[in-house]
Amino acid sequence: MRRVAAVETYTPSLDELRNLVEGELDEFLRARAGALPEASPMIEEISALIGAGGKRIRPAFCYWGYRAAGGTHCDAIVRAAASLELLHTFAIVHDDIMDGSDERRGVATVHVRHGVGVGILVGDLALVLADELFMTAGFDAATTLRGFGSYSVMREEVISGQHMDVVAANRIDVSEEHARRIAVLKSGRYSIEKPLVIGAALAGASDGFGEGLSRFGDPLGEAFQMRDDILGTFGDRVSVGKPVDSDIREGKRHVLYAKTRALLGDGDRARFEELWGAADLTTEEVDTLRGLIDSSGARAEIESEIDHRWSEARSVLEETDIPPDARSALEDLGRQAVRRRV
Repeated sequence: MRRVAAVETYTPSLDELRNLVEGELDEFLRARAGALPEASPMIEEISALIGAGGKRIRPAFCYWGYRAAGGTHCDAIVRAAASLELLHTFAIVHDDIMDGSDERRGVATVHVRHGVGVGILVGDLALVLADELFMTAGFDAATTLRGFGSYSVMREEVISGQHMDVVAANRIDVSEEHARRIAVLKSGRYSIEKPLVIGAALAGASDGFGEGLSRFGDPLGEAFQMRDDILGTFGDRVSVGKPVDSDIREGKRHVLYAKTRALLGDGDRARFEELWGAADLTTEEVDTLRGLIDSSGARAEIESEIDHRWSEARSVLEETDIPPDARSALEDLGRQAVRRRV
């Protein structure tokens, strides 16, 4: 695996950073499988899921949060950032079980191939390995502990958001405010805001600087999740990596659902509530639901909100005193997060 010495002048492209992260993950997982052969079947599942795709957006924001705070490129930050991809693997393996999803990144989900029990254990192991990689990344104890504070909060938030999502699935009258809170905890913060703050903490940034990155990451995280909601309903199966009607069939109570329900008239709302998440939906009924989302104006409003939050995030970034290479990389990452199209 290619490594680069700690030099201030090295600025990896997003593709180069992705390759560095994937190299660290491969090396780490191979070492853990060798140390405990009994865990190899589960580690192979983790490796296969990581290798099947994914944007590596969380490691990228962590790395560039570190560089934004004045950190110099080193293997330690790449390893710490890579741990967030293992945390994400834990989250999506368990999420697929709770949602009853059959496909992830174009392949059958772990629990479909091996059963729910194995799926739970694979997710658990991914979480444990994420913690190990973060704690052994190579920073000194004080620096690691400083970063771990936000890392720990991030884990609590994503699990709490997932719990809220599971509970909300049994309700029809989920408000837009409640759906937004779920999105912030379950996805927005652990995808963008907390990785930025963790990276900055590992670089020794002040609390004030971390708060500035939070003001950039929070609206961007919301926009990222709203884009996911649209892609999960209107996107292309190849780019999304799973059936694009899965959110409809699973009855996801996301912001797009809550906004549509609030905007529809009584008759259309009743039809929308009756079909959303119903068993054995036909293709025509799925199209009916998509049509109701469009005709209500919810999709257009969400697109407008995405643009507004991206504009808000960019304004914060422009006002934040960070090195030019970090500013450029964060703007590119933000653009990728919100500009993905169906």
